[in-house]
Amino acid sequence: MAYLMHIGFDNRSRLCRNVYYFEYKEIRFKLIQSTNRNWRDALLTIIPGRNNVEAENRAYITASEFLSSLSWENNSLVKLGCAGYRGVPESFKLRNAKSSFRTFPRIPFSGYIVGCDICRIPQVENDRQRDALVLFREASSCNNDYLSFLFFWQIMDTGPSHAKEWINKAYKKNRNKIRLPNSHFERLNLNGKSIGQYFHDYRVAIVHIFTLNKNKKDLRLKLDSPAENMRIINSTWVIKEFARFYIRDKLKLGKSMYLLRKHGKEFPIYVTEEDAKRFPGTIAYKRLSHNEIRKKRWH
Repeated sequence: MAYLMHIGFDNRSRLCRNVYYFEYKEIRFKLIQSTNRNWRDALLTIIPGRNNVEAENRAYITASEFLSSLSWENNSLVKLGCAGYRGVPESFKLRNAKSSFRTFPRIPFSGYIVGCDICRIPQVENDRQRDALVLFREASSCNNDYLSFLFFWQIMDTGPSHAKEWINKAYKKNRNKIRLPNSHFERLNLNGKSIGQYFHDYRVAIVHIFTLNKNKKDLRLKLDSPAENMRIINSTWVIKEFARFYIRDKLKLGKSMYLLRKHGKEFPIYVTEEDAKRFPGTIAYKRLSHNEIRKKRWH
């Protein structure tokens, strides 16, 4: 007996189609988009054998990497979680699979980006890129700004240089590539500190909220203050753009993968830019026109 693995996920980007088939890093998936906001979308894949923990882990990690890449490509809020398993015959076809587990959305509804697709995603070439994309996805979809701040900071604190020094250097040399207006930086109230030091101290204040040393009492947060509320919102906006630039510039996430199909109803597969030039096929799913997108309903 095999098992149909069901991975539920939220996605603020509404895709042009409700069903997609694709192969990503040698694992085949069926993506089913929910037609309303009551339930999460689903990624389905078949796990061969019984109690195959290694295959389950590999499928989930691969699905997580794919959804992180999709979140990055569409600039969308995405959050996932395993919903369950169902036994199926060894001969069961993924095309016949249906979403049999209904799970509730885990991110607040904040509007939709419509007309998106899955035909291009960034190419993840190493573990650092993958880990950074996972953190970026989780930080972006989290409904707690303090936790989001820590995740965005952690993206820049995994390299050989300290996040504080990297932020100062990026602000000095690449301010024009940090995609935020000056007003966001002006509202930080640095009080003579470098921007890297300001974010470092804020990170310390969050992590050690009740255990700061006596000589650091000035860093203590006032969670029930309107000013503190605006401070964390603005600080998270700013550090998010530093994290985005870090992934692009420091981690060199710049290549793409394309979902191509050789012919007919053959399973589409993601290939690198280099392989796409030699691939004897075309983009798997035709992009809808603006008129078709306008006619489509997203609930």
